[in-house]
Amino acid sequence: MRPRMRILHRIPMTLLALVLSGGIPGAARAAGPLPEEALSKLDPRLIAAAVASDPEPVPVWISFADKGARGPSDLAFALTRARASLSARCLARRLRTGVTPLVDDRDVPLDPAYLAALRGRALVPFATSRWFNRVAVRVPGSRFAEVASLPFVSALNPVERARRGREAPESDALSAPPSDLTCSDCARTTNSFNYGLNAAAVAQLDVPAVHDSGYIGTGVLVCIIDDGFNYHNKHEALRNAVVPPGFERDFVDGDSSAQDTVGFTCCNHGTWVMGCIGGNKSGSYVGTAPGATFALARTEVDASETTIEMVYWGMAAEWADSLGADEITTSLGYSQFDGGIGNYTYADMNGRTTTVAQAAEIAASKGILVLAAAGNEGNVAWQKIVSPADVHGDSLIAVGAVNSSGARTSFSSKGPSSDGRIKPDLMALGLSNWLTDPSGNPQGYAQHSGTSFATPLLAGLAACMIQARPRFAPLSIIRMLRETASRASTPDTLMGYGIPDGLKALRWTIPGLGVEGEPPVALGLKLAGPNPRQSCDGPSVVRFALGAGAPPSARARVAVFDAEGRRLRELFEGTLTRGQWREASWDGLDTGGRAAPSGLYFISFDAAGHRSSVRVVSLR
Repeated sequence: MRPRMRILHRIPMTLLALVLSGGIPGAARAAGPLPEEALSKLDPRLIAAAVASDPEPVPVWISFADKGARGPSDLAFALTRARASLSARCLARRLRTGVTPLVDDRDVPLDPAYLAALRGRALVPFATSRWFNRVAVRVPGSRFAEVASLPFVSALNPVERARRGREAPESDALSAPPSDLTCSDCARTTNSFNYGLNAAAVAQLDVPAVHDSGYIGTGVLVCIIDDGFNYHNKHEALRNAVVPPGFERDFVDGDSSAQDTVGFTCCNHGTWVMGCIGGNKSGSYVGTAPGATFALARTEVDASETTIEMVYWGMAAEWADSLGADEITTSLGYSQFDGGIGNYTYADMNGRTTTVAQAAEIAASKGILVLAAAGNEGNVAWQKIVSPADVHGDSLIAVGAVNSSGARTSFSSKGPSSDGRIKPDLMALGLSNWLTDPSGNPQGYAQHSGTSFATPLLAGLAACMIQARPRFAPLSIIRMLRETASRASTPDTLMGYGIPDGLKALRWTIPGLGVEGEPPVALGLKLAGPNPRQSCDGPSVVRFALGAGAPPSARARVAVFDAEGRRLRELFEGTLTRGQWREASWDGLDTGGRAAPSGLYFISFDAAGHRSSVRVVSLR
């Protein structure tokens, strides 16, 4: 067996004493104390079932200690394979948005030997995650110690079982506008589209001006993570929306159709959401990005408050990354566990505790713009945002709801996040929204309310911005929407930065650097490729610049370091002017002209008291 590094949970001594003495409920039937190694890997919430040898299967995450790499060379090879396995669209998005490193350990698949070892013990995963290096398996408490004792297992944790956020109360809806699709009040026309019933929602964001400028989301892949998309391919406003083959997935049933038009117990909510973005029936209903391409992911059991397992959301986010999605929009949110195991509290709404928050952060790190509904909890006991809307505003846009006059609706969840950050981030229409009907009537439309529908409206505008500014990283897209919104100078915890203005956002530039400029922070460092590099590929090229957070000019140095921090080669030394991009290249040689061995290296950019680094894998 190869040596492994393990991540161990520290169990409080008081809890350990209770377990070993039978002082925890359910421990009376224990046959004896658990092995120390097993205790060190078990989440405290699982110990009672383990001590009691509970025969009832429990869904648990089995985390692996590593991904099978035995050293730098193994890891370099694994990263090379991960780089080669990226879809063309995924690679293009990462390069375009300046993701560094281009691939990392999260892109490496789970070790097949570990999966085989589990299956050899009749432990069959019902969910997997390469990002978190773990699998979800239903295991009886009587086998927890057995699983924890496996040398490649680093931890066992319970799978979260949560209720999604509540739907907006329909009693809060305003009087319905006229249902005649040809009425002059709702069929507002621009040079590009007659928006029909969706005109008010689109106009509130000044989207028509963006469309008239030629940006309708063309070429942008939007992944919608929701509860299903019944009759999306038959509705008049959606039947021509582009969903490429293989870009539809049901993570609940494990198949490739995100519809259930037989049982009628699910799969409606996603159709409503999809129409807000991709609706395209002039004179009847047009969304905010009618030219976008879609990937449809069903992750919910149904649209009610039924118990669901949050694992599916993370699987869908990983799938979206693999497809090359430019954007993820989700109108799902979670605040409290179901079943009594470790309820979430407001303190957990800090952007880093819940599984979905962690997955959303990783997605953002891969160059994906993520949007999430703030929640409809504003006038109930919870009141606050739900997860993943709690993720940091530099990584995710949390969207609240306003009425047609631009005032916040009473049900729209409030901020801040539990660690004091501004939430929600932005607002859009979420009251009495006209939506594409999922009943099977090709000309059907219905009205519902909620941040669920404000979110996709804004997601469509964001898709137009991605089309207009393809080289902008997600943070820059977030900034262009946030800094031109109605409350940009006075954000608060009810309206965030306010309602975006599409035309103003389109005209936004990074201060001092222009439309094509980067970065908005102190230093900008981009790896232009190739990575991993082989001797036949030519040199690895980096682009670097002083950003808005740096002085007007500063001395700078760019150098290559090995994995142990030793300086291998200096690539640049001189004075930079803010906003001036320079390039440097590394051919894989050290200062003496000798070829560096295969492994991991860092190209570091130092200037104005700041440092930024990118990782390079070099193969001889």
